[in-house]
Amino acid sequence: MRTEPPARDGAMDTLESLRASLPPDAHAMVIDDSATMRRIFTKQMQELGLGVTACHDGREALAVLADEIERTAIIFSDIQMPSMDGFEFCWRLQQAPWYDGTPLVMISTCSDAASVIRVLKLGADDFIPKPFSRDDLAQIIARVMCHD
Repeated sequence: MRTEPPARDGAMDTLESLRASLPPDAHAMVIDDSATMRRIFTKQMQELGLGVTACHDGREALAVLADEIERTAIIFSDIQMPSMDGFEFCWRLQQAPWYDGTPLVMISTCSDAASVIRVLKLGADDFIPKPFSRDDLAQIIARVMCHD
């Protein structure tokens, strides 16, 4: 008697596919003023097979990225942060002479249409509202890193 293989979960397929497609040294940058969010993000990124550099605001991120852009595969930035918010970070990143088009995904609890449209016009590749799951992150990463 022949049996059918168990049904596959689409999210699990995305995770497996993503892990298989990433180079072993793939690295993400996470920018969020909340230490708790940086810890959650770091854990989820590591579960997906990515190393992580975490920064507390856009100013710190720009300084770090100037030296680490070659090893950074994707950037996630919160919108609402002190010192330099995500809108300004996105704009300044696009202006930086060393910026190479590394995918940029904006994250926020503020997901009104005007904010989403604004970050996309400023050059972000995508937007993900908080809260999000590891599966949501895997789908976003797969989409923005494989869109070429």
